Amino acid sequence: MTNLELQAYRRFFMLKVSEASEYIGKTDVNTWHDWENGTKPIPEFVVTAMQDLKKLRIEKINIIINSINDRVGSNTIRYFMTYEEFKKVNINLDIIQWRLHQSIATELYFRGLEKLC
Repeated sequence: MTNLELQAYRRFFMLKVSEASEYIGKTDVNTWHDWENGTKPIPEFVVTAMQDLKKLRIEKINIIINSINDRVGSNTIRYFMTYEEFKKVNINLDIIQWRLHQSIATELYFRGLEKLC
């Protein structure tokens, strides 16, 4: 993975540098910036984590899309403005799962498959 790809992944998942560095890179913000700037090599565990998140995102989107036709009523997906709102409903999920959910909700909305609520 190149430094530009790492940045694209992070932005795609709607992660702040501080969130990505803490929860994925297990490092400080400056080191994450070094990876995105290409001044330090990206550790393999970070590459794997980002690729795994991408796979998980695809799986979750496919589950939602496959279930849309089985639903009764309107198709809506909750968009949580804050992690605190998300945590009230999803007590066992972390900030990465919140950002992943927001990324999925945004994509489904822009595909015209879900309305945000």
